[in-house]
Amino acid sequence: MSHRHLLKSVCLSGWFLLHLCWVAPVALAEIHLDYLMDSDPNLPFPETVLEVDPQLVPLWIEALGRPEIDMQRMAAETIARGHERGIPDLVHAVPRLEEILTSPTSHPAARFAAARALIVLESRDSAAKLFEASEIYGADLRQLVESALAAWEDPSARDVWAQRLGSRETHPRDLIQAIRGLGALREQSVLPTLLAIVNEPTENPGIRLVAATAAGQIAETGLEQDAERLASNPQTTLFVNQLCAVRLLAQHASEAAQQVLISMAGKDEPAVAAAALERLNQIDPSLVLPLAETAIQSSDPQVRRQGALCMLQLPSPSLIAPLSHLLGDPNPSLRREVSEGLYQLSSQPELNEPICEAAMNVLAGDRWQGQEQAATLLGALEHQPAASRLVELLDSPREEVRLPVSWALRKVAVPETIPAIIEHATLLTERRKSVQQPGLDEQVAYLFEALGVLHAEDATSLLMQYVPKRIRSNDLSRSSAIWALGLLNQGKRNPELEAALTERIMDFAPQPEERLVVKEMCAIALGRMQAIDQAGMMKQFAESGETKLSPSVNEVSENNRSVMRLDLALRWAVRELTGEEMPTPPALIIILRNWFLEPVP
Repeated sequence: MSHRHLLKSVCLSGWFLLHLCWVAPVALAEIHLDYLMDSDPNLPFPETVLEVDPQLVPLWIEALGRPEIDMQRMAAETIARGHERGIPDLVHAVPRLEEILTSPTSHPAARFAAARALIVLESRDSAAKLFEASEIYGADLRQLVESALAAWEDPSARDVWAQRLGSRETHPRDLIQAIRGLGALREQSVLPTLLAIVNEPTENPGIRLVAATAAGQIAETGLEQDAERLASNPQTTLFVNQLCAVRLLAQHASEAAQQVLISMAGKDEPAVAAAALERLNQIDPSLVLPLAETAIQSSDPQVRRQGALCMLQLPSPSLIAPLSHLLGDPNPSLRREVSEGLYQLSSQPELNEPICEAAMNVLAGDRWQGQEQAATLLGALEHQPAASRLVELLDSPREEVRLPVSWALRKVAVPETIPAIIEHATLLTERRKSVQQPGLDEQVAYLFEALGVLHAEDATSLLMQYVPKRIRSNDLSRSSAIWALGLLNQGKRNPELEAALTERIMDFAPQPEERLVVKEMCAIALGRMQAIDQAGMMKQFAESGETKLSPSVNEVSENNRSVMRLDLALRWAVRELTGEEMPTPPALIIILRNWFLEPVP
């Protein structure tokens, strides 16, 4: 195969890696630093219903029929966006979109928008018309359409792609598109041509890699010798040859393929090693196991990730300690993956103790990354022996450590930590009067929840400081303080606190406006305190319409959600106090508005 038009220079150590290294999915149990007040009590959110004006879709289709270019373009773009937002029946626009696509009088901008809308609508019956238009009306449209045809595995462009592959005059961008399309179709007839490109040392490296990927999609067996030859061929950049070799073996699982991959998994070039390890993990993680401990010590995060992936899929007590070192990995996604993987494995009795012991060792270390993930993991495991070290880390200089440590103290819930939590929360309360420390509001909220869970009566005076509305007070810490006061006073009448919480619910002063989440927590606290005298007020408030959403919203925004949660909290409190079941809130109606064209009311 002759040398083709060169692509613009490509950085092998960067651009290629983005297209090479993807991580095989692992089922991980995600750990969320949640707020308990969001789920205790459970306030089931009503369903949301999308309401669409019946005139909306016909109006957009009518706009497609207008002669103005911008009207056609904007209507087509809106139809694509509307479909992505869940508006039904937009398939009725397909015939008119096809007319704009194929008409020789259409403006290129309108034609492109129509093509994209047909693709977003998944109008596979339009594939032939899309392909025909792409052959007539320019490279940009061709790239858009052919990418969709490849994704759909539609054969409309098969013959054209094959012709491009055999022509010396094909532009590199069109050649790459053809190769990818033929790979997606698994077109066996072009395999020899693809292999010729892969094995041509003077060919552009980018095209060689794309050809290797396509060949690997097409062939499930028979490419072992090609891969082995490439892996040891010194005629061109060995790095590129080895990457091509791995891609050729994307579906091969034979013993010969495994040996080629194992040989490349130990290479010094990280991209090659990571790609080979990934494929071996896909075939059988036990093939990676002998290499895993070396892999997790690599300087490259993708190589470390593949070693960790193997260990998480084939865990044993002896592997937990080396794997736990990655809790302090510099790569944030990798250390989170390891933490969540260990959390999932902890459900196995023989692994729980080694995991806790290893995490404790990491928590005792001085790397903030390790402290962050070890605190998160031990908190999720509710490992109470971690409590004293968690207290020590409350004043860490890193916000990334302070937040999971404070959250974990609530999770482990050790009574002996109460004095230290109160002391630290008091210090932060004073500190916030003079400085704006990142994460302070979140940290105080976690600590207050811990005090509530621990029924720390000594914290009452501190928590009471957060009930009044003050401009410099923050939502999370105020809300959690009120939530905690409800737990501390559960089943007990407290007229002074009842009056203060009622005042918060009934505060409608605009400057500053009382936060809805604060009102929500006040209602929950009153319900827990058996404040029966406030039941009528809360029932009236829930029925008054003050908690009703606007009948027209574009989405379930945070404010809309807060309004609905306040309504649910009021109804829950009334039931707790009186036993009366108030009517279930109706479904939340979502009316999507602010389109470029809407029916006149």
